[in-house]
Amino acid sequence: MDNNTLLFQDKGSGSYKDVRIYPNRIEVLKKGTLGGKHTEIVYLKDITGVNIIKGRGVFLRNRLLTACTFSLSSHAKAQEFVNVLNMVM
Repeated sequence: MDNNTLLFQDKGSGSYKDVRIYPNRIEVLKKGTLGGKHTEIVYLKDITGVNIIKGRGVFLRNRLLTACTFSLSSHAKAQEFVNVLNMVM
């Protein structure tokens, strides 16, 4: 599988505007406080597992012990996000 193959995409909610999962990374288009946008990338090799799914939020454990959270559009999309992560990891 190519590293640019899109496995999951959601419009997100809050400051998370576009959440995408690729075979080696998670990309998030995030809104800044002054209206700007930037892309955050989390590599799957740094993620050790899913900590909790609460509503439409997903909290991940990673090796760096920093907060790794994602806000998706619905609880069903959050569960699908976790299922795709489990499939890839």
